[in-house]
Amino acid sequence: MHDANVLVVDDIGAIVEELVTLMALHGIRAVGAADLTEAIDKLENGPELRVISCDVRLDRECGLDIIDKVASHPTLHARKFSYLFVSGDQTQIESLETQSDIAILSKPVQPRLLIDTLKRVLLATNG
Repeated sequence: MHDANVLVVDDIGAIVEELVTLMALHGIRAVGAADLTEAIDKLENGPELRVISCDVRLDRECGLDIIDKVASHPTLHARKFSYLFVSGDQTQIESLETQSDIAILSKPVQPRLLIDTLKRVLLATNG
C-alpha cells in the first residue's frame, strides 16, 4: 500500500476490489477503503496517496464529507489531495464542479473514462 497513489472509497467491497484491479491493469497503483473512517486511516498511513476516488453515496455517510475530514485533520490538512467523485445524483455535486482539485463522473461510469480521468488527475497532481 505504501506506493499507492489512489485511494478508492466505496461501501461495496466488490466494487472497491474491481476498481483497484482495473486501475492496476492500467498502471495506476490504488488501495481501497469501505468507509470514511477507513479512508482517513489509509491516508494517514499512505504518504504516496494523492488522489481520492470516492462514491458520493456511502452506506451511512456522504462521500463528499471526505473533503472536510481531510481539511480538519491534524496532519492530512497539510497534504495536497485531488478528488474524483462518482455520483448518480448530479444535483448533489453541482456546487463542486468549479473547484480545480475536484473531478466528477456521473454513473454509470465507463471504465475507459474513469481511467482517462484518473490519469489526467494524477498527471495534474505531479506538477
